[in-house]
Amino acid sequence: MNDKKVLVVFHSSSGNTRKVAEAIAEALSADVEQIQLVKPFRVDIKGKGLRNFMNMGRAALGGLASRAASIKEARRNPADYDLVLIGTPVYAGSLSGPVRAYIERYRSSMQEVAFFCTGEDPNNKDVFEQMEEACGEAPRAVHAFHAPQVKSDEFLPQVEEFIARL
Repeated sequence: MNDKKVLVVFHSSSGNTRKVAEAIAEALSADVEQIQLVKPFRVDIKGKGLRNFMNMGRAALGGLASRAASIKEARRNPADYDLVLIGTPVYAGSLSGPVRAYIERYRSSMQEVAFFCTGEDPNNKDVFEQMEEACGEAPRAVHAFHAPQVKSDEFLPQVEEFIARL
């Protein structure tokens, strides 16, 4: 991997996917790009209150409907990288709208991809199929990070496993 230029792209609303993305980027000495919503909103599966409930519904329904979200233009051009690792949170077993929008916008610019996700379900295999379909190419590797392990910092050995498959 040392001779490849790598970009880690992610969307995170509660911080779990950000935490994993930053650990992967640090281990690979990769550049990082956070996908930014035009109109950001916070989503926390363990959060409380009506606003969080509404935001969870918005995120889940957008994913279930395979709807891309409105995102800002990326600062980094994925065409400048040999490998783009794409990370998404998973709500209701679906690819998040911001990540879907990024993939749809930049899929023709990505030479090779790998996928990772964070969520309450430790498997999340369906989301990788959705990412592959949106991207139009098979990923080099995939890895699902279980949210409780990310929150407790027990996920770092999994980062090494994922990187080894790249």
